[in-house]
Amino acid sequence: MSRLLTPIDLFRLRRKARSLVVLDGDVALLRRHRVLLVALRTILENHTRYSTTIVRDGATSAILQARRRHSRPERELLALASYGPEQRYPSDHDMWFNLLEAHVVESARSRIQRLYATLDGTNTDLVEIFRQSGYAPFSREILLRLDGPDWDQGIRLAAMSPQTRHDVWGVHQLYGQTTPRPVQLAEAKAARDWMLPLATPWERVKQRAWVQRHSDQVVASLHIQSGREAHVMRLLVQPSARDEVPDMLRFGISQIADTLPIWLVLRDYQEDLLWSAQDLGFQPFSEQSLLVRHNVAFVRRPAFARVLEPNQDPGSPIPTIVPAAHKQARFYAPPERHYQ
Repeated sequence: MSRLLTPIDLFRLRRKARSLVVLDGDVALLRRHRVLLVALRTILENHTRYSTTIVRDGATSAILQARRRHSRPERELLALASYGPEQRYPSDHDMWFNLLEAHVVESARSRIQRLYATLDGTNTDLVEIFRQSGYAPFSREILLRLDGPDWDQGIRLAAMSPQTRHDVWGVHQLYGQTTPRPVQLAEAKAARDWMLPLATPWERVKQRAWVQRHSDQVVASLHIQSGREAHVMRLLVQPSARDEVPDMLRFGISQIADTLPIWLVLRDYQEDLLWSAQDLGFQPFSEQSLLVRHNVAFVRRPAFARVLEPNQDPGSPIPTIVPAAHKQARFYAPPERHYQ
């Protein structure tokens, strides 16, 4: 039986999970996912932004944690975890499938329209579980890692400037020009999604962005997320400006002052940028699949709507009383008046 997390469940989550799968690609690269901290934040925020669903079957239990995106009817799955004895029925995959089904119903009640997850491409069993639960892949990401920049190839940097709120629409247009249509339909991005969030003292990830313009048009966008364990770099480039990709990557590397690893994330339709990245020292590390599930929200209708709403029917005339003999029937009509 599945239900939402309660404060009593926090004592069970203090133990080490027997299985843990992180479903958010950026979280997996930037920092460790701590199940207990996310669960505590879920309780404090009353399941508003963070959601934790738990299912129990005897001595075993499993949880699914998700995060709602700001001002969007979407959720991003964060992690799947299971607790209990190592050799105990049911298996992790059975409980996780039940969790995914329960989370779909709970998300529909919360009017969530889309659910997203990021899976390791080599974990075929988990990919099959998500496929049977209604998730469909819409893109594939290639992860490249740089442990130390190589400056022997020159120090020329691209002329990029910090992104401002006036560049948001230009970045959104660049995204539409460089992204396939099926991916755009799956992500359903709007112009406001490219705005940088306001920095808060408790936020553990710092986000920065730069743009490059040609003739008042944004031709490239560079986005960097910095965490405690690594940096994640993403790049959008027009085909006309792809010769400057090495300079853009050098510019992004120059904005990082520490020695933490740098991850470069490229989509499958950006494979032509691999050569430029590998020339700077980025090495292919792994691949991951992006999945989406389109949800259906419940619609509530009041039971007394037809009583409270005004009647729109023009109305029918009051029927006359017709006796048994039809010939004796008298039909009453209003007298006609003629006005001069």
